[in-house]
Amino acid sequence: MTAARTASSVRWGVALVLIACAASAAAACGEDKKKPKQVRVSVVVILASETGNQIDKRLECVAKEVQKVHPKLTNFELVRLSCRSLQIDKLEKFDLVESQNADVTILQTDREGRVCLKVAPPRMGEITYSTPCGKFLPILTPYRTKKNQVLIIAIRVQPCNGGK
Repeated sequence: MTAARTASSVRWGVALVLIACAASAAAACGEDKKKPKQVRVSVVVILASETGNQIDKRLECVAKEVQKVHPKLTNFELVRLSCRSLQIDKLEKFDLVESQNADVTILQTDREGRVCLKVAPPRMGEITYSTPCGKFLPILTPYRTKKNQVLIIAIRVQPCNGGK
């Protein structure tokens, strides 16, 4: 397979995983005058590969969704879980693997308890989306480690008061 075709395949795979996992998070970002000052963000670092057959039990749901698009990925390892309280409109860097990082910015919250955020994973452009609290959005990145493992990050915001 050529490099251009592989890159195109990865981009389509990323898009399909995002669509499958974020269908419920597709609402536009709404504004609320009663914004919380901070939102708790969790970033899970996952490495997937075509060698091995181990799936961390905590990653079974993510593995199932990713394998719909990339069935050759059979090994899923949870590398790190980072949690931080982020201020609205302030960019925060989360360390991933091999000197890679993801930039996360909380843009706003709304009365329905949704949070609008912007994420910049390695080797990808910025992704802006709205999500309900407590739901993980897995992002399959095109980054491959030195051991040829695919980097996947899953992001969750929680808890949210929804303006209540």
